[in-house]
Amino acid sequence: MAEFRRTILVDDVTPSADGDYTYDLPVDPISHITLTVKCLNSGTNTKATLAQILGAIENVQVIYRGSAIFQVSGADLYALNTILFGKQLMQENVINTDAATRAVTLILPFGRKLFDPAECFVATKRGELQLKVTVDIADTGYSGIIFLFETTELIGATPANYLKVYTLYKTPSAAGDLDIDLPRGNKLAGILLWGTTIHSTTAWTTTIDKVQLLLNNVRRYYCETKAEALHGEMGVLAGPANAFAEKFHRENTDTSYVSGADTATEEADDSNLSNYQFMNLGINMPADYIIDTAPLSEIKVRITAGDANPLRVIPIEIVAAA
Repeated sequence: MAEFRRTILVDDVTPSADGDYTYDLPVDPISHITLTVKCLNSGTNTKATLAQILGAIENVQVIYRGSAIFQVSGADLYALNTILFGKQLMQENVINTDAATRAVTLILPFGRKLFDPAECFVATKRGELQLKVTVDIADTGYSGIIFLFETTELIGATPANYLKVYTLYKTPSAAGDLDIDLPRGNKLAGILLWGTTIHSTTAWTTTIDKVQLLLNNVRRYYCETKAEALHGEMGVLAGPANAFAEKFHRENTDTSYVSGADTATEEADDSNLSNYQFMNLGINMPADYIIDTAPLSEIKVRITAGDANPLRVIPIEIVAAA
């Protein structure tokens, strides 16, 4: 009989300052870590947006024997969760009352599915595996940040693989082609992309315009595709946003309605995914498309940039367990 163990790693800790907080992780194989951000709305007749709450986690890393095997921001982890699990995660108490309690939980996964003994992080020795979180304790929209971190271990599991997720930060020097080299050696299940500029008002310019994937300098799989098409296709993987204790709805557009009077208006479902695109190679699709990068001499993403604003490239790798 299989057994898992869910335990609290950090129980409602209030960070005293911005910066890094590091915790030793359990030694048994780990399916996933849950990161819950709790806070208070800050400001009368307004609420912290989901983007603002996610911004409290500026960076989260899992470090194994001194090297990061997982490194993303809170916002990027939310997007990754949406893609892997097919839904946007839950917000608690979405209401714009000053000092109202709020919470959002994120999942840091070591497998494409949760509770998978074949794909999770391996057993370790005490102190070899650590969680490092970089926090912003007070920013626009929220105050009183509290963190709750929990781990789910799979007792006796002997995984063949685990996920490795990391972020490459790039800023094009000008509009045009930008080649981004990816490390080789592991299997590649997908690439999450984020760009600063997206369609707005009457402008079609986007930081990430076109995307290609080159293996040994030959276009393969994603021979050429537009970022807006990749973004739109994410809808196959992403479900609607979820709230706990409040409804999602639009501002009433009746002519007699006073704009802004609806104090529970929520941002659009897509607002926290609007800057993302996903190059899928192995998430909820046949495993045959996953790329083994070990035999390659090089692999890179070629992005045709529409402007010179920052972008992020986030590979999702499958690593063979030692």
